[in-house]
Amino acid sequence: MNLPFFSRFNKKVLPLYYLVLILRDEKARAVIFEELEGRVKIIGQKEEHFSVSIDAVSQEELLEKLDKAISGAESTLPENIQTQKTIFGVKESWTDNDQIKKEYLAKLKKVSSELGLVPIGFLVIAQAISHLLQKEEGAPVSAILTEINKKSVTVTLLRAGKSIETRSSEIHDSIPFTVDTLLKHFNIPEILPSRIIIFNGKEDLSQEFISHAWSKSLPFLHLPQIYSLPTGFDAKAVLFGAATQMGFEVMEKDIPATTETQNETETQNFSALEKLSDSAVAREKNLIEEPILYKNLGASDFGFAKDVDVAKMEFQEEQPTRNVHQDDAGGKVIPQIDEEEYAIPNPPKKPDNILTLAINTLAAILGLIFTIAEKINIKKILSFATSGKLITVVPAILILIVALIVSYFLFLKATLEITVDPKILEQNKSVLFSTTKPTDPSQNIIKGEFITTSEDGSVSTPATGKKDVGTPAKGTVIIYNDSDTARTLAEGTILKAPNGLEFTLDSSTTIKAVASHSANENPPPEKTTANVTADQLGKESNLPSGTKFSVASLNTSEIIAINDNPFSGGTKKEVTVVSKSDSTKLEGDLLKQLENNARKDLQEQVGQDKILLSAFISETLSSKSLNVKIGDEVNQVTLTGTVEYQGLSYDKNDMITFGKFLLSKDIPLDQEIDFNNIKASVLDIKNKNDEETEASLSIKALLLPKIDENKLTKDLKGKPFKTAEDVLYKLPQVANVKIKLSPNLPLLPKNLPAREKNIKVLIKING
Repeated sequence: MNLPFFSRFNKKVLPLYYLVLILRDEKARAVIFEELEGRVKIIGQKEEHFSVSIDAVSQEELLEKLDKAISGAESTLPENIQTQKTIFGVKESWTDNDQIKKEYLAKLKKVSSELGLVPIGFLVIAQAISHLLQKEEGAPVSAILTEINKKSVTVTLLRAGKSIETRSSEIHDSIPFTVDTLLKHFNIPEILPSRIIIFNGKEDLSQEFISHAWSKSLPFLHLPQIYSLPTGFDAKAVLFGAATQMGFEVMEKDIPATTETQNETETQNFSALEKLSDSAVAREKNLIEEPILYKNLGASDFGFAKDVDVAKMEFQEEQPTRNVHQDDAGGKVIPQIDEEEYAIPNPPKKPDNILTLAINTLAAILGLIFTIAEKINIKKILSFATSGKLITVVPAILILIVALIVSYFLFLKATLEITVDPKILEQNKSVLFSTTKPTDPSQNIIKGEFITTSEDGSVSTPATGKKDVGTPAKGTVIIYNDSDTARTLAEGTILKAPNGLEFTLDSSTTIKAVASHSANENPPPEKTTANVTADQLGKESNLPSGTKFSVASLNTSEIIAINDNPFSGGTKKEVTVVSKSDSTKLEGDLLKQLENNARKDLQEQVGQDKILLSAFISETLSSKSLNVKIGDEVNQVTLTGTVEYQGLSYDKNDMITFGKFLLSKDIPLDQEIDFNNIKASVLDIKNKNDEETEASLSIKALLLPKIDENKLTKDLKGKPFKTAEDVLYKLPQVANVKIKLSPNLPLLPKNLPAREKNIKVLIKING
């Protein structure tokens, strides 16, 4: 049975979904757009950054980042729906003669194969941006297009809407300086455009470019004007170019904003900008160059073919599969739309959000009911209707539907999870931790408390000292006295050999004087025998017999010593012993070894509201004992001792008070300090006396944007997810937005609750 009133609920027009994958030098953005009855709107997008340039990134990281971006963009798709038809936005350097270069074709082939994508065309990002600027300004653009990345800059020279030359470089000194240097390497036969267009910069760099002193060698007619494109302009440009060339109507309300002065009226529903399939006449009236979407009939036309290795293919220049006119010189002239014929009409007034939500919800529920009714035997429905029971059942069904709608409005809840990028605020100050004075930020005083703990332990280390051990050489000498004076040599008297080695007498020895004689006589000298021992170790002292020795400081003409027999017994070897430096090293090792235990013990003494300084106030080795003496021959030495550690703690609230005093100056009105995430580090700790300690204090805090949660929930109640996300992404420092609905029922419209108190705002800090 077909009921005319409900016939519109039985018609199902399924939307088609396309993926636009924009590949930039340091990041990739995935944009999902939905095409329904010839109209296009964005339903999801996600951006991922590469660790290095896309030209140098590994295939594994490239696949991982693209998969994350696509998955994030697809998170808003209906269940079990994934995009496959893909349009690539690529860099100018990836193309040559309107075709993607072989090495990048191989890379895109791998991406498409691994991620299950079906490529249907590509656009050059710079050309797409030029075209969209041309549409907005009404004339072809001549400018220096500058893409700002974290580590590099890409400069493209646009003349009359055409890309003339592109160069890239890592950032040196400053961004304007790098652009200045790149422009010097351009092949510039004429005047440079006096307009620089910046895009992709995270912050407004206009002032930095304006204040830059441009090189006199650059052929500017006058100082260049600086213009910054809004965030997301490249994504908008690629989407406009792709959708326009595919013959779809582009809904401007669903395209990322292109100006920074938009307000709430811009969220209204605009009519279609253009539809190429019906604009052949308009194209012939006004021929202006558009960005080329290089669409292909098959995967092989794009450079992807089944069972074919792209790296081994021969590549020939192909014409894009679209209608073009040829000029007299054989060049391509691409027809475009007559702007006046397809002007944007005034936008219709939107109904109240709550009323719209109620109507959409009722339509969805009724559609579900009649979809189920179609599957029920029509004869049973007719039999039931003729029995008269339908009169009582229909009101009950309507009451149930109304109850479901009311319950949905009353119990629907949503969480707005806003992730923000914080700014870091840091202050350094010399402070005094005092155990007797209260905290006073104006005097740089923080109330502190000394705490101590003792730790026992032992450490070992290999001995590093060296010492010679052995025996000295021994022998007997005959001492001759040729003077008329008797000589007594004490024990230990030194006898020196000709090679400089020294020996000492083992005992005292007396030598008689030579007997008196006449002038004609020459009596022999007196002599005596004595034992000697070498002063040094080693076999070098084992001297041969007949060696002559001088005795102390006596004249050798009067007294000498000679050994009749060789000396023997001298030995020497080097051994490892304990040195003083070994002991000093062990003391330092013991202090370090016990530090972790000391910190744990000190922390246990500190309450939950207290903070323990990371550095110790003092470390004292109160007792120590080596297992051997210094100089003993050993391979390993062990030190056992007790170390006393002293720390200092302070109250968390005192640090917050101190931090507020230091950090709250000159804070912008639209930002606030996150005092729950204050981090303090103390350096250069010095004990001033038993009550005070001086230190250098560094305080870091996060600056977060001020977000009025009450106003936010009031403004967003009943709004569609997409509208809410657009509003939230315009808030300062917002990096990501997630909207969670509870209960999240299928088939019902994705709108925020109509009651403010059912919307919860959750602020998260990125990283």
